[in-house]
Amino acid sequence: MARRFTVHERRAVRDLAGVWEFAFLGDVDPDSIDLGDIDFDAIMAVPGCFDATPDHAGRRGLAAYRLRVPVTRPGRQRLAFDGVHHWCRVHWDGAPIREHAGGFTAFHADVPHAEAGTAVLVVLVDNRIGPRSPLHMEHFDWYHFGGIARGAELHSLPSTWIEGLRVTTDDVHEGRFTVRVDYRSDEPATAPLEIEYDGRVLTAETLRLDTSGRIERTFTVPGARPWSPADPALHTVAVRLGEDDMRERFGLREIGTANGRVTVNGEPLTLLGFNRHESHPQFGHTQPLPLLLNDLQQIRDLGCNFVRGSHYPQDPMFLDLCDEYGVCVWSETIGWQYPVALLQDPDFLAAQRDHLDEMVAAAANHPSIVLWGILNECPSYDPAARPAYESLLGRLKELDPSRPVTYATLNVYDDVCLDLADVVSVNTYPGWYFGGLDEVPRELDRIADHLERTGHGAKPLIISEIGAGAVPGWTDPHNGMWTEQYQSDLLEATARHLLAAPDRYAGLAIWLLADFRTTAHKDMLLKRPRSINDKGILDEYRRPKQAYRTIRALFRDRS
Repeated sequence: MARRFTVHERRAVRDLAGVWEFAFLGDVDPDSIDLGDIDFDAIMAVPGCFDATPDHAGRRGLAAYRLRVPVTRPGRQRLAFDGVHHWCRVHWDGAPIREHAGGFTAFHADVPHAEAGTAVLVVLVDNRIGPRSPLHMEHFDWYHFGGIARGAELHSLPSTWIEGLRVTTDDVHEGRFTVRVDYRSDEPATAPLEIEYDGRVLTAETLRLDTSGRIERTFTVPGARPWSPADPALHTVAVRLGEDDMRERFGLREIGTANGRVTVNGEPLTLLGFNRHESHPQFGHTQPLPLLLNDLQQIRDLGCNFVRGSHYPQDPMFLDLCDEYGVCVWSETIGWQYPVALLQDPDFLAAQRDHLDEMVAAAANHPSIVLWGILNECPSYDPAARPAYESLLGRLKELDPSRPVTYATLNVYDDVCLDLADVVSVNTYPGWYFGGLDEVPRELDRIADHLERTGHGAKPLIISEIGAGAVPGWTDPHNGMWTEQYQSDLLEATARHLLAAPDRYAGLAIWLLADFRTTAHKDMLLKRPRSINDKGILDEYRRPKQAYRTIRALFRDRS
């Protein structure tokens, strides 16, 4: 996986990025495929989205990827994928070893024992919207690209190996933190354990291990620099267990809420930034490092300290960069206006819960993540949906009680789930879907007034989406809708009003940073010129619109 630091030093890891053999199989059933009959007549980049390439642009169906992989260390092998869209089946030397649905979270597939030599890896990838990928819906307001979109690696695991490493802050002022190591072993064993912090050995001991278990150790490092947006200090924990090892970067910091604000290390912070989709006309959901750096540099140039990952978990490299730049992140599960019936479906909720677990497992050590979220614009106004919100928000709290939880509501005046969230987040589009520019301040105040009247006024309020479309380069003398001037005027009215009342509004996530391709669903296309959601202040190639300069001046001058 692409990370900004070395995760393993002892464990043998092979990066599988590169050019793979490829075949587009089309509208066929994966269960009907004989791997021996596949004609791999093309090549494809990994990571990459095949339906963003000229040869396969817009094509939906089953595809096959093949790679011959050297196995230099016989024994247990682990194939680790950061994201495959939307459903896949992994084969090792012709045998299926794992299926996975959902493209924005990491998973692995294990081979209990492999001989030294060359193995043939085949991954069937399906980018169709359907029952095999229950969390993806055709009506979502973004285009669902397909392929092995994020990194892939082959790990050779020793007989005792580390499954996961979690670092949590216990007391930021005292420099106290807890290291949690989950391990597995082929059989009970005795193994040495060593834990380092920034190159300094904190403990060295020998343990008797079961076939699986958890090791927890708490340490205090006086004077350790805490992480904050103003000073994003990062530390490294390295764990060596037997012949295996794992390293994680983390930040000493505490996230909370107090007096209607989100706090970092007890200090109130106004979150100012943008929603961000992982989409590009040439790369789809794949995010090359130069593109990630480009986005972060523009976010910082705008004077922002906040990104909402809409509407799915973001690339791990992007989170690494946010850790370094001190940009706060709202990480949320995939979702966009699911109907009530789905939120009552046990199978759908189970899939959401698995997806949520994968999101937290992959990203919990990132200090930049200050909010966990779920279910964007879903029917939180319907009492029948409340059990789903209770279940998923409760699961987030169970997995990580150290961060506030939220969800973006589109129906705040009728919402019946606000009590379940630590932070109230509201999507609203005054001046665009209703009213004119003069409606912007009125609607923002109306939302805040409603929360105070209904007993939710003490919670932080984030305006999680607000914006206007602008066709790049479009102007007219009337400065009407779809012009760059209208978008600039609407966002200026929004930012000025919120910045003038920091005690009333805890944050703003403008919709959105950069334009992106929308779904092929006809009802959505008729509302999206160029098949693009063009509410970005950058176009899809990251070229600034007029609103970029407007927001930059307001955000950078706020101090």
